[in-house]
Amino acid sequence: MARPRTDRARAGDPTAPGRGRVLVCYLLPLPVFLLALCVGAYRLAPAAILDAILQRLMGRTIFGPAVEPGAMTVLLDVRLPRVLLSLLVGASLSASGAAFQSVMRNPLVEPYTLGVSSGAALGAALSMAFSLLPLQLSAFLFASASILACYLIAGQRGSAPILSLILAGIIVSAVCTAALSAVQLVVDPLKLQGLVFWTMGGFYTTTWEKLLSALPLLLVGLAAVYLLRWRMNILSLGDGEARMLGADPRLLRGAVLLSATLLASASVSVSGILSLVGLMIPHICRMLFGADHRRLIPLSMSLGAAYLTAVDTLARTLFTFEIPVGIFTTFLGAPFFVVLLRKARSIGWN
Repeated sequence: MARPRTDRARAGDPTAPGRGRVLVCYLLPLPVFLLALCVGAYRLAPAAILDAILQRLMGRTIFGPAVEPGAMTVLLDVRLPRVLLSLLVGASLSASGAAFQSVMRNPLVEPYTLGVSSGAALGAALSMAFSLLPLQLSAFLFASASILACYLIAGQRGSAPILSLILAGIIVSAVCTAALSAVQLVVDPLKLQGLVFWTMGGFYTTTWEKLLSALPLLLVGLAAVYLLRWRMNILSLGDGEARMLGADPRLLRGAVLLSATLLASASVSVSGILSLVGLMIPHICRMLFGADHRRLIPLSMSLGAAYLTAVDTLARTLFTFEIPVGIFTTFLGAPFFVVLLRKARSIGWN
């Protein structure tokens, strides 16, 4: 007797996500990456991009003559680190949002609505203004304090209703924003302009040094969330069911929260506040591919990387001047959040 196949896609379930859509989502960052390298004030052909990389690494080209020094500088020292960082931050914010939604079993939570992004921004601003702590460490500590405060404010007998979490996130974000404004009042005027533009969110100050400073934290956080993805399915069942399956829900929840907070804080420390990315992308992936975190987490990483890189490309090419990426992500994410909130009320989420 043949072994029954439990996988929905193999069993021919029409509700299962098609392999074609999954493959497209996984491959989507590649064309977005190439397009982002090509377009801009200094336009480059794909062949010139490959030639520039080969010329820098091996001293020769394949498709044409030697690349001009100006094109080399624009591509390899300005555009390439920026595109790579936008890919990493997009993947990190999306994975962080999916992890927060999983561990709290609330569909409307993410780093921005929980106050994590505002807390990380405050910590990073204090580091930039007064150099009290290293940038990433300060952002992580304040982000952790923000989510802890948010959960304590919203908690009721060990649970945190969704609307209470949203209200608590508003409170925490407001306090952190006010504290950030106070920092801007007392900071050195020479640092003030850079700090104001940084809080709007963007990648215009990206350098290889900034990318490399955040790369270890982002990779560790992404790897941790990826490895914990199947355990998030256990958490979504509830604490009682998790214990029956042999898992410690408190320890597991702490590991997921720690990883998600690390991703959010490291992202904010290098890009500023990019709101609602962690809310919109996981929900799009959930609607397209289902709620199984074994697939949801990597797909959120892939789609989030492509989304934020595309938005950053629009921000620097749509007009003759550059628009902060955080403005784009808010304008795109706010209507999506309103729709989700109305849907939550209609189906009775508390």
